Amino acid sequence: MDDDKKANAKSSKASTTKPVLVEVEPVKRGAIEEVLERSAALQAEEQVQVLARTQNPAIELLVEEGDHVEKGQVLLRLESDSQQTTYDQAMTQFEKARVEFERLEKLHKESLISESEYLNSKFAYDQARLQSDTAKRDLDYAAVRAPIKGTITSRSVKVGDKVTTGTPIFEIINLESTVAIVHAPEQYLPKLKKDMKARLISGTLGDQVFDGYIKRISPVVDAEAGTVKVVVGVKELGALSPGMWVKVELVLDENTEAILIPKRSITYAVDQTFAFKVQEDADGVRRAMRQLVVARNSDKDHIEPVDGFEEGELIVVAGQGGLKDESLIRELGELDTPSMSDESDKSKVPAPSGSPKTFGTKSTK
Repeated sequence: MDDDKKANAKSSKASTTKPVLVEVEPVKRGAIEEVLERSAALQAEEQVQVLARTQNPAIELLVEEGDHVEKGQVLLRLESDSQQTTYDQAMTQFEKARVEFERLEKLHKESLISESEYLNSKFAYDQARLQSDTAKRDLDYAAVRAPIKGTITSRSVKVGDKVTTGTPIFEIINLESTVAIVHAPEQYLPKLKKDMKARLISGTLGDQVFDGYIKRISPVVDAEAGTVKVVVGVKELGALSPGMWVKVELVLDENTEAILIPKRSITYAVDQTFAFKVQEDADGVRRAMRQLVVARNSDKDHIEPVDGFEEGELIVVAGQGGLKDESLIRELGELDTPSMSDESDKSKVPAPSGSPKTFGTKSTK
């Protein structure tokens, strides 16, 4: 008997509660990624300063800032008259020593000269060869060449300038070697793999996204910071350039058939996360049932829960701030169903004016 009273009391209370207006969406399946976000300044791994290796005036400038050059390409010519003369003289001496050495070598094989005479000839020949090599190298230094392929990013001399040994002349950057270096917390190390998918997002370029990949992972962990260095390469540099700051997203995991719930459906209580699922009884009455949300993955708009949700289930995405567990709800645009309290209130409404009044009569014997 007491149970019937409690059930009736609960039913009576529910019937007098006005449903909360909400917006709902179905649970869907889709793709979601586990992403680790970091930021870094782009830098080129191949970047060199081209220095003068001899002392001469500049006579011919062959490249300018912004030009692409290949390894070994001549960038600047210096005056080389003295180096050319020295080289010609060295080659003359070398040729003379070579002829003499070859003549004495034949005689030595026939035992017609002494061993010491043969060795002296060989020594003179070797010395002449070394001098010619040195002269050739000095002459080559008058033509300044690119040590790597890349783009000229800086030029610090012009035609007519006196160039001295060690003077910086050009800076060359191989833009194809541009990378972003980030530091990931060590707990992510088991998930990090070479060639793993990554993205670089540039705020300078209107949040344009560039495809990247993990190029290298440091084999050691920084003990003080508790991080590991990750080098992220760019597949196509496009408008990116060294020095730009970018947001780096490392895609640690990806599920193309994940159960997804919108982030805007989430509510919080203490340190737990919840969403309200829609439950409809046999009479068509809808209630909001609070469901704990434990996230496996999340992105900008969705959460992949560990469990508790199925594809096609309706969940509340707006209006959940006024909900409690088992609250009556109605969707936006749905007519409100009159409650029992509304019916009982009708008896208290005065009769319209103009309606006939009825008076009670006493019975007589």
